[in-house]
Amino acid sequence: MSITLSTGNTAHFGRRWVRIMPFRKLAAAALCALSVALPAVAARAVDPNSLDEVIKRVQEHQKKTTTLQADFKQEKTLALLAKPEVSTGRFTYQKPNNVLWMYDSPKRVTMLIANGVMTTYYPDLNKAEQIEVKRYQDRIFKYMGASGALDELATYFNFTFSNRSDQPTFVLDLDPKSKTIAKRVRHIRIWIDKKSYLTTKFEYTEGDGDMTRYEFTNVKINEPIAREKFVLALPPSVRVEQMKLQ
Repeated sequence: MSITLSTGNTAHFGRRWVRIMPFRKLAAAALCALSVALPAVAARAVDPNSLDEVIKRVQEHQKKTTTLQADFKQEKTLALLAKPEVSTGRFTYQKPNNVLWMYDSPKRVTMLIANGVMTTYYPDLNKAEQIEVKRYQDRIFKYMGASGALDELATYFNFTFSNRSDQPTFVLDLDPKSKTIAKRVRHIRIWIDKKSYLTTKFEYTEGDGDMTRYEFTNVKINEPIAREKFVLALPPSVRVEQMKLQ
């Protein structure tokens, strides 16, 4: 197994170069299915009579969630592409800090966050990339709790809460307060199921207009997950690149 250092963020499929999402975006994506704590921030800006009860139930369900498994569809709309890029796969989470994304289509990719390391494995390329994320891990995963990140989020985003009687979900829109933040993230939208109080869709628009949306289906809560699920045994021939955060 060869190991090299790199700071790049692209992978080569045949003659096609595929942009690899930067770590900060990957981490956010990995957590979006459980970003149910975010609505609590909105209590400061919307009618508490309609939102407080939602916050309470969201937090109650989140605290009881120890594992989560779901099918996902990722849709990326890029300015340079004529039509959206669509990927599908399986998402798995286990408290306190294990996350696994398995992309099945159109390209096989496995992304695992465990033991303070994020490993992205491209079996078709016989290649893997690893990033040390332990020093960022506490900050990342606190967004999955019911407190801790609320003041920080409220500092940078304005929140709008929607509860339409003819829709099965609550909708939370986050808009940046400053032009500096807007250069990176123009808008975030979160859909929360009214029955399960879990995030069913998560969408963010980057400063350049590129949009990524995740939709989760076949969600299973608190079902046992084998410890081996979060162990990625790479074949000896796989070339591993040690990446550095930029």
